[in-house]
Amino acid sequence: MNLIRVFHPVGQGAFYSERYSFNNKEFTVVYDCGSTTLRWRKLENKIKSAFPEGHTIDILFISHFHADHINGIETLKKHCNIKRVVLPLLDSEAKTLVKVANMIDCNYSDTELIDNPNYFFGGNTQVIAINPTKINQDEHGISLEETIDISKTTASRFASGTAFVPFARTNWLFIPFNYKHGGRKTQFVHALRRYGLTLVDIDTTDKIQTHKSSVAKAYNDVDGDLNENSMALFSGPKTSKKVYHFQQPHRSRWHHNHFRLTLESGCLYMGDIDLTEPKIVTDLKSKLKNVISFIGTLQVPHHGSIKNFDNFILDENIQCAVFSYGTTNSYGHPSDRVISDVIANEIYPLFVTEEQSSMVTQWIAT
Repeated sequence: MNLIRVFHPVGQGAFYSERYSFNNKEFTVVYDCGSTTLRWRKLENKIKSAFPEGHTIDILFISHFHADHINGIETLKKHCNIKRVVLPLLDSEAKTLVKVANMIDCNYSDTELIDNPNYFFGGNTQVIAINPTKINQDEHGISLEETIDISKTTASRFASGTAFVPFARTNWLFIPFNYKHGGRKTQFVHALRRYGLTLVDIDTTDKIQTHKSSVAKAYNDVDGDLNENSMALFSGPKTSKKVYHFQQPHRSRWHHNHFRLTLESGCLYMGDIDLTEPKIVTDLKSKLKNVISFIGTLQVPHHGSIKNFDNFILDENIQCAVFSYGTTNSYGHPSDRVISDVIANEIYPLFVTEEQSSMVTQWIAT
């Protein structure tokens, strides 16, 4: 098996890809596609430069629906052939919260992907929804024997923690988890009441626009990211397998002039998951018990925000922590505290920004 994994330099957003070769079969995966600090034309060119025109994306994983993670998907679907999409299942209230965040933060009003993903992608793309998971701390971990060949399934909904394989008889797994966060929704609903509003009053972009001043004030009262669902993804092998890692030297980087490592090949993508939710890290680690020792790379959630991070996620086998953020972002991302926690655990922080030199590449060659 060959693998090339890339953390693309798009700034405040996320765009990650993995390309595999299994016995002369090629398989391509993308996790999120968007940015709010790259100008639109540069983002479009970055996406088009990642793949030849007409290239097949076998799976597009969408962690959540904030604009900085999805506003490049329109370009991706026009430039490439997306065969299937795996995304978190949202209820109506969660959709409303995403629309509010997108409008207030980014003035982003496109809701077709949120409201009707099947229509957005069209009939040639299979859409698979992942149900929200319960925090049950499975002490046995997810079974690695009961896998779903995602290239063959016709089902449209699966449980969180389903172990997918790209083809039958392959050793590589994709395991998604749709975690539902309720605390900040509760804060927002209470704040809305002070202005005489409910979620039903703002469930479309037109309604949000009508009440925008009050909605913005209520939104600003929320302590952190207003996002009820975020889908984490384990991408890695059933057994130990090493990956090579390289990031181009840059004069402003303190850690190494020449940065090349060999580490475990599994990656844990976290989107904007809120790791401060009670027991969520313990739950995720217990469910991934059978593969956690194969995770060498962590994508730090929410661009390194202190409000989404718990350093208990920093397992001893993780050697690299990827921070994707925009150099001009107004949120203070990434947090100095999060960076220092990563360093104190003897893990290399990798800063992926808009700069081409910040691109991170990992590969397996056999």
